[in-house]
Amino acid sequence: MKHHYPLFLLFCLFMSSLFAQPADISDFRLDGEAIVTGDNCIQLTPDREWASGSIWYKEAIDLSAPFEMELKVMLGCKDRDGADGIVFVFHPYAHRTGYQGEGMGFAGLEPSLGIEIDTWLNDHLGDPYEDHIALLRDGQVNHRFNLKGPVAIPNIEDCRQHPMKVAWSPAGNQLSIVLDGKTVLTYKGDIINKIFKGNSKVYWGVTAATGAFNNRHAICFEKLEFTKVEEAAPIELKGKKAEGLLKGEIITLDNLQFESGSAILLPSSKAELDYLALLMKHHPGLNLDIFGHTDNVGSASSNQRLSQGRSDAVADYLMGKGIPRHRLSPKGFGELYPIASNDTPGGRLKNRRVAFRLSKPIP
Repeated sequence: MKHHYPLFLLFCLFMSSLFAQPADISDFRLDGEAIVTGDNCIQLTPDREWASGSIWYKEAIDLSAPFEMELKVMLGCKDRDGADGIVFVFHPYAHRTGYQGEGMGFAGLEPSLGIEIDTWLNDHLGDPYEDHIALLRDGQVNHRFNLKGPVAIPNIEDCRQHPMKVAWSPAGNQLSIVLDGKTVLTYKGDIINKIFKGNSKVYWGVTAATGAFNNRHAICFEKLEFTKVEEAAPIELKGKKAEGLLKGEIITLDNLQFESGSAILLPSSKAELDYLALLMKHHPGLNLDIFGHTDNVGSASSNQRLSQGRSDAVADYLMGKGIPRHRLSPKGFGELYPIASNDTPGGRLKNRRVAFRLSKPIP
């Protein structure tokens, strides 16, 4: 149902070297009436008139890398006379909150991107009668400025926690929102250039406010998977390489390295593989071929075993990141397919590689 004085959650989002973690409340700054209520759970507003609260992640993220966020949202128990809603926002300036009341803490933030879940009807803002979700920009809460939506959703002011997932894929320029297990909104567009004028560094936060009508608003984080700008390491699997992979081309990653003579991945390889895992999650209809290769030093049989072991190690790592085994096909070719001469150290280095190819499953 709908209501007045929209209250919202701001949720800016993030990236630059992959950071996967269980949520930790100590990573956030709380403002206003926001309080911690349990493990990874925060109440943004009580069910009281003219309340406001917000939280902000303390560090910037980079939108040039993928992210995934899983959480539960609770928008109160009052359907007919409760307010207001949620907005997820990307914003390049640290810890700023927009206008409250019907501005939901999002109004006035420019440049910005906001994912709104609204539960109150404001006719002058173009709200539909139903609870709804919309993609807002540049601090504008009037729906005529939307990038997408509003899209009607079932009543969400039902005293229940609702699972929500927000995911961004820069390779496909796609933002998707899943609520209660259903995809409710997707948007394809160059957010970095269209909204943020080429700046991929953003901060994210959550804010809520009530007006003459109110509801309790709370969130519980379950998983945050993104890239912090401060931790950013060069990720090779971006731009043309990511595009080529999605087109079915075979690519190699120079940053993917193993201990000498073994199939043990070096820690420096994990950022690339984390990125690859997210890329696969955003393209669930594609499978991954993993091709291991070696130089010709040593016996052919030992090289074949080593190449197979390294391919298997990559597959095991990706499975640990949630990619099902049936989507992965690791193969070891040993020294059979060199791409350079084995007569020089530089050539042998090029031949010691793991290559990747995304493909559609064979019926």
